[in-house]
Amino acid sequence: MNLHTLVTEARTCRRFRQEELSSSLLTELVDTTRLVSSAMNAQILRYVIIQDKKLRKKMETAYVLGGAYSPEEKPRKGIDDPTAYIILLAPSNISQFGIMDIGIAAQTIQLLATEKGYATCMIGAFKKNVVLEILQEEQVNLQEHTLVPYLIMAVGYAGEKRQIVQVGEDGITSYYHDENGTNIVPKRALTDVLLLQK
Repeated sequence: MNLHTLVTEARTCRRFRQEELSSSLLTELVDTTRLVSSAMNAQILRYVIIQDKKLRKKMETAYVLGGAYSPEEKPRKGIDDPTAYIILLAPSNISQFGIMDIGIAAQTIQLLATEKGYATCMIGAFKKNVVLEILQEEQVNLQEHTLVPYLIMAVGYAGEKRQIVQVGEDGITSYYHDENGTNIVPKRALTDVLLLQK
C-alpha cells in the first residue's frame, strides 16, 4: 500500500468491534514509533499500553468520543469501546517542539495500525486526573521526568466505515454519519490549501 492510500484509509474510528488485539502488535506500534524523528533527538515521550479489561473500563470514564455527533449517534459504552489504549506521556514543561513530537508519534501509530488492518482514534480531550490515577495505581514512574499524559490513542478493529468526501460549497468540515451509518469526513480540496507553488 503506498503512502497516499495509507493516509486516505487512516481515518479516525470511534466505533470498535469487541475483538482483542495481540500484545505483540501493540508493542510493535510503540517500538516503531520510538524510532521516528524527535526535536533535538531528545526523545522525551514515554508510552503506556493498556489492554487489561478492568483498566479499560476505568479509561472509558476519562473521555467521550464523537463530540460532533448527536447523542444517539455517539459510540455506545460497552459495545463500541476500543480494546486497547496507548497513552503518550511527556514532561509537564513541554515545549512547542515537544508538542510536535507528540503529533509525529501519534501519526506514526495511526499509520502503522492502519497498515496492519486496525483502527485508531486520537483522544486529546480527556480527564487527565482519571488517567493519572490509573497510572499511579499501576505504579507507573511519573516522577523521574515529571510526566503527564498528553494524548490517548484508542486502538482496535474498526466497527464502522469511514469515508473522505470533498468539503461542499457551504464550507462545513464537521464529520457526520450518512444514511448508511458511514462516518463521512469532509476534506478541503488541494486548491484550497496549497497557497503557492513557484
